[in-house]
Amino acid sequence: MLVLLIAAGWTAALANVAQAVVTLQLNFWANRQLTWRRRISGSRLPLWRRWGRFHLARGASLLLSVAAFPVVAPRLGPAIAYWGLLAAACVVNFYSDKYWSFRAARSRNRRPRHAARRGPARRLLVVGLATAPFALLAALSLDWFLLATSSFMLVVATTTLAFQLYKWWRPEHNDAHRYGQPDEPRLPGVILVPMRHEEAVAGQTLDRLAGLNHPNYRVVAIVDHPDDPGTAAIAHAKAREHPGRLLVCRYPEDTATHNKPIALNAALRMLDRTGVPYEWVGVADAEDLFHHDLLRMVDHRFRATGAGIVQCGVQLMNFGSDRTALPLPPGRLARARRWWRAHTSAWWRASNVLEYFKWFQSRLKLQAAVGVMPLGGNTVFFRRAFLDALRRRDGAAWDERCLTEDAKIGITASVLGYKVDVVYLDELVTREETPHTLGAFVRQRVRWMQGFMQVFAEGEWLRLPTLTQRVLAVYVLGFQFFQAFAGVLAPVALALAVVHKAPVLLTLLATVPLGMGVLNVLLDVVLLAQFGRAFGEKVRLRDYAGLVVGAYPFQVVLSVAAVWALARFALNRGNWVKTAHQGTHLGAARAGRPLREMARDAA
Repeated sequence: MLVLLIAAGWTAALANVAQAVVTLQLNFWANRQLTWRRRISGSRLPLWRRWGRFHLARGASLLLSVAAFPVVAPRLGPAIAYWGLLAAACVVNFYSDKYWSFRAARSRNRRPRHAARRGPARRLLVVGLATAPFALLAALSLDWFLLATSSFMLVVATTTLAFQLYKWWRPEHNDAHRYGQPDEPRLPGVILVPMRHEEAVAGQTLDRLAGLNHPNYRVVAIVDHPDDPGTAAIAHAKAREHPGRLLVCRYPEDTATHNKPIALNAALRMLDRTGVPYEWVGVADAEDLFHHDLLRMVDHRFRATGAGIVQCGVQLMNFGSDRTALPLPPGRLARARRWWRAHTSAWWRASNVLEYFKWFQSRLKLQAAVGVMPLGGNTVFFRRAFLDALRRRDGAAWDERCLTEDAKIGITASVLGYKVDVVYLDELVTREETPHTLGAFVRQRVRWMQGFMQVFAEGEWLRLPTLTQRVLAVYVLGFQFFQAFAGVLAPVALALAVVHKAPVLLTLLATVPLGMGVLNVLLDVVLLAQFGRAFGEKVRLRDYAGLVVGAYPFQVVLSVAAVWALARFALNRGNWVKTAHQGTHLGAARAGRPLREMARDAA
């Protein structure tokens, strides 16, 4: 074909491109119809997805071979370099076909044999194929590498700033009357509260949940009696104090795994057995402080919007360097150690608090408007019809193997076309605490990032109906890969800044993301002041200083967590790391005004 095209007058470059394109199509057809026909028999994976995967893998392999040949040939000789690269490409292409492009069809509800053994190899291959072009580009041309990474970082910084400001794009986003005035509740419901080793917060949380302003709801505490007798004793004691309102569900004892989705699915099965009536199901964490009138607003929004899911705001509270907000540690010099902990942890606590502040009041509203919703893990309420549809489709409402079951169920809702209503009022937010140490924060973030990677890799987001939704899903779920990439790149970038002399224009471009980062820090300072006014918290000058000085270290911490999450994801390690709670936010239990007072003030 190449000879014929050149004889017909085509240029050598154009003839090679045409020959490569046609050869790839023939190669794809032969692999699908001959080599892997039995392997993919009965698979529900669409043809176009296999075609896309095949061409992505083949294209990357081809580019790597072509780019590597001029580097390898002078050292090994043209013949050895050519046949060596061809052999390496054959091996890479075989395994990319076997474990990705033409992977075998598998049952959704059954874990395949030897999956634990073959999973890490397949994921390591995918990670390697994804990162190899960047490494090769850096090896061949540092300037082009800097141009590509600077442009990508600029796009990420710009979109991050835009998403954080979505609430202020239009005046109606801040309308105090946009949610309406709740009337008398009509829908019965259930609040599920998974608990494990929560002796410090369980009693007060259950008391508060049992006394909410709604005439027809129940609270189900889910505890593992053999593993956690302390929390189980508290739950049963509170059930006796609130008969008819508070129920206790036993965590399944036929599994050694402890995680939240298993507990939630067990509670739904208990509700089926006992015949408890409900039209909606809410999820609360063991340390959550629900507002007294929150369920009235949820009931109203279900009926007013017809939504399948209502996501309400969640806010971390212990943000600053106030030592009195932390409990006294045991042992000697307790007050001095508490002072030290308060002042050396405020920098990351303030950034963590603002993450929630921006995510729930701005970012989630944008994603709800587009129709791509990785939900928050609590203060989220599901219509029973939606959960029943999931149970019929998948066998369970929550995916028990996913580390972020909230993100997974939110993306599934978006794919199935269920509307998500996001409600954020300062008075109604659920109050929580930050992790008690920086190490606990990193472990929590590793679990979240790895869970997002899992949801991304499963690919259900590809079934979203519009291109805009799929692009946003890639951004939201795939952002963790960028953070891991940034964590690996940071030492390289620092070294290049010292030893590499780039053109002036490229140097100027590389500084633009830094400027956007500074703008994001200034926005955080403004939002911290707004947070203090909204929740009646005193923001000290040292809190602002810690936020500014700790802005870059906080991003480094997130990058480290992303690298850790990527390594766990590649190695297929999915154990659940629980976040401990100490109840440092419980002083906020008295905060929050009734809805009738809010309506009177607005009027």
